[in-house]
Amino acid sequence: MSNEAIENPKQYTYIIAGGGMAGLSLAYYLSESSLTYERILILDQGNESPKTWSYWSDEAHPFDAFAEYSWGQLEINSFANKHLNLTIAPFVYRKIESGTWTKSIQNKLLQNTKFEFIQAKIEGFSYQGKFAQVLTDKGIFEATEKVFDSVSPYPCDLTNPKELKQHFVGLFIETNFPLFDPNKATLFDFRIAFTNACEFMYVLPTCTRNALFEHTFFSSNLLDESEYLEQIKAYLFAYHGLSDDDYEIKGTEKGIIPMNYVEIPQNLHQKIIKIGTSGGFVKASTGYSFKRTQGLLNTLVSQLESSNKNAQVIQQKRFKILLDRIFIQVLVDQQVKGSTVFEQLFEKNSAQTMLRFLDEQTSVWEDLRLMTSVPTWPFMKAFFKIVFQRPTFYK
Repeated sequence: MSNEAIENPKQYTYIIAGGGMAGLSLAYYLSESSLTYERILILDQGNESPKTWSYWSDEAHPFDAFAEYSWGQLEINSFANKHLNLTIAPFVYRKIESGTWTKSIQNKLLQNTKFEFIQAKIEGFSYQGKFAQVLTDKGIFEATEKVFDSVSPYPCDLTNPKELKQHFVGLFIETNFPLFDPNKATLFDFRIAFTNACEFMYVLPTCTRNALFEHTFFSSNLLDESEYLEQIKAYLFAYHGLSDDDYEIKGTEKGIIPMNYVEIPQNLHQKIIKIGTSGGFVKASTGYSFKRTQGLLNTLVSQLESSNKNAQVIQQKRFKILLDRIFIQVLVDQQVKGSTVFEQLFEKNSAQTMLRFLDEQTSVWEDLRLMTSVPTWPFMKAFFKIVFQRPTFYK
């Protein structure tokens, strides 16, 4: 790093550290806002792998236009081979391919002369006087207002058996003949759940010959990649009659998403604000992130517009946090099959109520009613474990 870079850092109004989903989404909302700014820098480390983002919504969203495909019907298959068909109107379930979305948002932002992209390795963050700085292998960059950090690691120990993770491997396949129903996506197929860990197949067909098959675990222990692939191939043979010669693998994806709850208190007084996974934007109990991130960032920009510096970055009700922590504890304890919990929730409640519940849009009374749908004793044990382990939870 040169002395000139240290003594004369390049200055911007805002710096967004990380050009992934959270960083580019924030840049998009800033570009659409009434905020005045001289320049906004997006530091992209250039290591984003292709991903599939899915979300449901019952109202129009700015990114709906980027959806590769959408569904009005979902399916859940229980461990006992019971089929649950869900008509989700007025909700629509959508799938976005990250590469296409990223290029589109980047092109839109590049049309605004106040946005600048630099590819650099981010080495750290610091304060210099009243300004926040980002240290990179291409020099120091300074923000007069704020740095938004989406690259710092979220506190999750991948080797800790008490910390829940969502881990998955997916295959994009094309069959040699028409086979799939593209009008229906499979949200959970629990027919592969032979242990108490929450294990399921997730299937998104986009035409009669193309689909994404994703083998997903909500558990504390990770597997070798070969184990996920073997399970997917066994599933394709058992439930779709497909041998290796019947299809071609067009692509793969994999990931690990933290599902442990860590409170990251932040308000808009701070000069460096963590966003995305770094800031705890992923819903801890389910691993859902795309739509939740959009809502949090849209609200964050609105609070910046109103100069409400006391606003919390995540404004979450304590009761919702408690429900998340209980749910996570149940999945970690494995006193009941994870598949059983989800099966009973969807069997005993409407699809629309469940989708609003997973989006944290249900009332306290609706939440309490939903809790009567699940096995009582494992949830009670998890509740008391959390209360006695964390006596200051409500303070």
